[in-house]
Amino acid sequence: MKKLRIELDTEKCIDNRSCINIDPLHFKSKDNKAFLKKGAGKGNLQVLNLEVSDQEAEKIIKAASSCPTNSIKVIDVQDQKELVTTELKQDNIKEIEAKYDDNKEFVLDPAGYFLIRINKEKKLIEVGFCNERNKLVLKIVGKKPIEVYNEIVNKEKLPIRKDHCAYLGRELQKAYISLQENLEYIQDEELKFQ
Repeated sequence: MKKLRIELDTEKCIDNRSCINIDPLHFKSKDNKAFLKKGAGKGNLQVLNLEVSDQEAEKIIKAASSCPTNSIKVIDVQDQKELVTTELKQDNIKEIEAKYDDNKEFVLDPAGYFLIRINKEKKLIEVGFCNERNKLVLKIVGKKPIEVYNEIVNKEKLPIRKDHCAYLGRELQKAYISLQENLEYIQDEELKFQ
C-alpha cells in the first residue's frame, strides 16, 4: 500500500477532464473545474490524503500527469517525494522577443484567402474562402471561433499554411469579441474599444 497526498489547484484547471477520464474514482468535474472526490479545500487548493494499492497509485499518477496545466501534484507521503510535480522546468530556456513587419513578411497563401465579417442581428461569424481572386468557393457560419475554425481546418481540411491558420484564429477571436461587446469588426484592423 502507498500513502499519497494529492493536491489540485482549481484556479489553474481548465476542465480538460483528462484526469477524470483516467481516474473517475478520485476526480470529478464541478462548475467547469476538476475537483478531488472527498478532498478538503482551502481557497483554490483541494487536498486528499489516502492509502492506495500500487495499481491505484499508478492510475492516480497517470491522471495527474495527464493534466495539461500542471494543476495536480502527487506526493509519496512516506518518502516525501513528488511523484507528479506542478513546477514548470525552466532550465536553459530560450527567450525571443517577437517582432513582425506586415510590409516585409506577409506572403499571400497560394491556397487562397478568407473574407471575414460578423452578422450582428443573428450574432454569427461569417467566413468566406476564395481559392482565386474574387472567387468564393466556401462559406462557413458559426457562433463561436472554435466552431468555424474546426469546420475549416478539421472537417473541410482546407490546405492552408500554418501561419494562415494562426491568422484565422486571431481574426475569428476578434470577430467573436466584436459580437460580444457590440464593437465594429473590420478584418485586419485592431478592435477599437471605447
